[in-house]
Amino acid sequence: MRNKTNTKLLFCRMAEDASQAALRELHEAFFSSLHRLIYSLILHKEASEELTNDVFIQLWQGRHRLNSVENPEVYLFIAARNRAFAHLKAQKAVTQEINSLPDFDLAMERNPEDILISSEMITRINAAIQELPARCKLIFMLVKENGLKYREVAEILDVSVKTVEVQMSIAFKKLSYSIPLYIH
Repeated sequence: MRNKTNTKLLFCRMAEDASQAALRELHEAFFSSLHRLIYSLILHKEASEELTNDVFIQLWQGRHRLNSVENPEVYLFIAARNRAFAHLKAQKAVTQEINSLPDFDLAMERNPEDILISSEMITRINAAIQELPARCKLIFMLVKENGLKYREVAEILDVSVKTVEVQMSIAFKKLSYSIPLYIH
């Protein structure tokens, strides 16, 4: 999981020193997550890659304002969301209902705790996640995969914190039914 303090420091380095190295670090750390969010909104692989890179270009162009950003991770996700919406508006595309969003897999970082989970269990977890309703799946991914707080996810998706709480509750309930807990 990314360190929020490090992200803030990278923002400061970009703002104060025009550090291209800081931009590269941010790109490495966030490209995949931002790309997945944009792709989930526009459903076009090539365009979502371009738009994700556009987020970083816009970040660089507006780097002088980055010192005032309180929560850089939320800032990045909102920038990505806004870029996707601007693209949709420019294309005058009719967005599909949220239930038709693509599937997500839970990407797990390898640490000692994760190593204890068998590949079979990871397969079962990912299969259970695929069965979640699309909005629930998106919120679950933002919270669990990206480590965002409920309040941050609510801000990114422009929904209430209560909506995020309800969707996470639904996710946990459905996952608990789908993945039996074996205690020996």
